[in-house]
Amino acid sequence: MKFTPEQVIEMAREAGFVVDELSRQHQPKCINHTNWMVDDLLAAICTLAADRALEAAAHASNAQIERWVDDRARYAASECAAAIRAMKEHQ
Repeated sequence: MKFTPEQVIEMAREAGFVVDELSRQHQPKCINHTNWMVDDLLAAICTLAADRALEAAAHASNAQIERWVDDRARYAASECAAAIRAMKEHQ
């Protein structure tokens, strides 16, 4: 999954980065952070990105359920979505 610069900036804010709005567009400057804090915050952004990518995959799997008439295929798609969401919980 590819994220837009705006989505990455939003995840950075959710993770606790202070993003300087006066910086050049698509290249936010993070301020007020020490190196160890940046490592923790980057790990938090990666976790958020993984969560969103897994949720998108689960959603795509659920969307397939509506397209298939075969009960076995629908069950497989449902199990796939549940397995993907379980992966999210175990990160």
